[in-house]
Amino acid sequence: MTDSKASRDYPHAPELTARDNENHEPGPEDLWQESSLVCFCDPDARLAGFHRIGIHPNKNEASIYSWTQVDGKMISSAKRTGLPPPQGSTTGAELDGVRFSTLSPLMAYRYEVDRDGVKTDVEFNSYTGPVQMSLDIGKAVVAPGHYNMLGSVQGSIITDGKEHAFDGVGFQDHSWGPRDGRKILGHRWVMAVFDPENMVCAIPTIGPTGRGVVGYLMIDGDLAPIRSTESTFMIGDDNFHIEGCRAVIEDHKGRRLEVEGEAAGASSVQPYGQSYYASHSPAVFTGNGRKGRGYIEWGAVRVLPAWRREALGLAEDNEWLQLS
Repeated sequence: MTDSKASRDYPHAPELTARDNENHEPGPEDLWQESSLVCFCDPDARLAGFHRIGIHPNKNEASIYSWTQVDGKMISSAKRTGLPPPQGSTTGAELDGVRFSTLSPLMAYRYEVDRDGVKTDVEFNSYTGPVQMSLDIGKAVVAPGHYNMLGSVQGSIITDGKEHAFDGVGFQDHSWGPRDGRKILGHRWVMAVFDPENMVCAIPTIGPTGRGVVGYLMIDGDLAPIRSTESTFMIGDDNFHIEGCRAVIEDHKGRRLEVEGEAAGASSVQPYGQSYYASHSPAVFTGNGRKGRGYIEWGAVRVLPAWRREALGLAEDNEWLQLS
């Protein structure tokens, strides 16, 4: 770490500058993508939203994933693909009713959404500044360029002529690089904000060569990378809705967080591409004596991992293992 202005401005992402708020030069890969997303929830008011703008410059196309909940129920939901790429960066663009604006690079954003008769206008302000980490785990190709952050979200959601004031927490993410959904065998995500100095973002993932975890734990204002997670998820009868979770999370400083989460609204299913998908839900949490708000996400393992197959003595091309 250097004592540069960037490292002082973004202490958890010293390699980044304000330029990384903008789009990056695409690589040659067909699946090279750049995306920005925000998800936020106010469980006390039963409000939540999740909005993503993604571009595939080498395919000359873009997509959105967008949903909004009021009273814990989904009132707007869409995944649109094959759209013309928007003008500007993914952190400052408008696409199919979803508008992202940068208020302060890598720190604060405004999100305006007007879809299906529902209007959202909220501002995100980071608690930590960007946290830089690679999402390539166990050779799962997810996008090597990446940062995210947790923060406060205020604003409103308007539907049926009624304005619902929003005062909650959220997660902002910006990634770039090749993303191949076929390489992600499964993953989980626990994101909980207890207060501005206590929070967790844990992403255990299974890739082609095994399981790993990325993320961070902040306790009393001290942030450190996560070393391990042990979690149990409760999944509804439809195999999509997440009822809740329990997790023990340990960071590289040896600190532990024991957390329990309970869904605080409907679940949605997000396609990542190449047939990989994950479901997620806003949630309320308890952990280390504190109450928190955030999200739970689950991507089911779709295929038998190589080490499981080899333990059974099956060849990779065995007909019992084929998807079709």
